[in-house]
Amino acid sequence: MDIPDRLYSKLKKKAQREGRTINDLTVFSIRGLLEEKTTRARRRITPPVIESDRPGSLHLDNAKIYELIDFP
Repeated sequence: MDIPDRLYSKLKKKAQREGRTINDLTVFSIRGLLEEKTTRARRRITPPVIESDRPGSLHLDNAKIYELIDFP
């Protein structure tokens, strides 16, 4: 594997700071990259829920949504 000098230097410093080997960090990073798709595929997205006394009767436009939901 050919790692550019600047990247290798950063990797080496990070390994020293964490008390790990370069090999450990490399394997950890590659494993995370390869498992990333399965993790994302399993993640459930929960949309905001707007309470209503009569479900299905709410007529929302963008302005009303911004009034009902706190956006960051």
